[in-house]
Amino acid sequence: MENETDSAGQDPVEANPYEQPATADGTPAATVDYTNPVYHQNEYIIRRKVFKIFGAAFHIYDTHGNLAFYSKQKAFKLKEDIRVYGDTEMTSELILIKARGVIDLGMTYDVVDSTTGMAVGALKRKGLKSIIRDEWLIFDTNDNEIGMIQEESGALALLRRFIKLVSFISPQVFNGYVGEAPVLQFTANRNPFVHKVSLDYGPDVNQCLDRRLGIAAAVLIIAIEGRQG
Repeated sequence: MENETDSAGQDPVEANPYEQPATADGTPAATVDYTNPVYHQNEYIIRRKVFKIFGAAFHIYDTHGNLAFYSKQKAFKLKEDIRVYGDTEMTSELILIKARGVIDLGMTYDVVDSTTGMAVGALKRKGLKSIIRDEWLIFDTNDNEIGMIQEESGALALLRRFIKLVSFISPQVFNGYVGEAPVLQFTANRNPFVHKVSLDYGPDVNQCLDRRLGIAAAVLIIAIEGRQG
């Protein structure tokens, strides 16, 4: 599914059937229609390249193997700033994930639609609690808490922290809720070369969660787990 990098170490250009329409001069459109199917697939696969010396690269695919989103994370940044694009050439920025301060255990990340500059919501990792079992809070655009994303099984979560082999035998599973309603599930898998997360919106039968928040959450979780591992 994922192409190899070329000899210069650059990520190859991948065809994107969801590419946004260009303007008359061939440049990407300034705004993106949120009704575009790229945002509304029921499942995505997010792959993070582990051996990336100067950061990490994330390829986000639909279930047919088509590239939907692409992101790069810079290494050694004290204030996180992750941008999600519609192509590997990074010409079409769609989502901005920006930390409110210097990275710490309880950081809040604002999620912004880059095409409009409008806030989508925010995500906050629950600090010390996430040392034992990962938990994230979901906020709306007014910083009201509307939901959460939590790692399954506290006992297994604790074992994964101290016995790395457990992560390979029993991958992490996260369940997301808006209020009491289930809205998503992440399943994380590891191998020695690629960290992969499947994102399933199947539980969100009433469309309670903005898909951009779900995609941002998946990128954040896989990025932070990659740094911890």
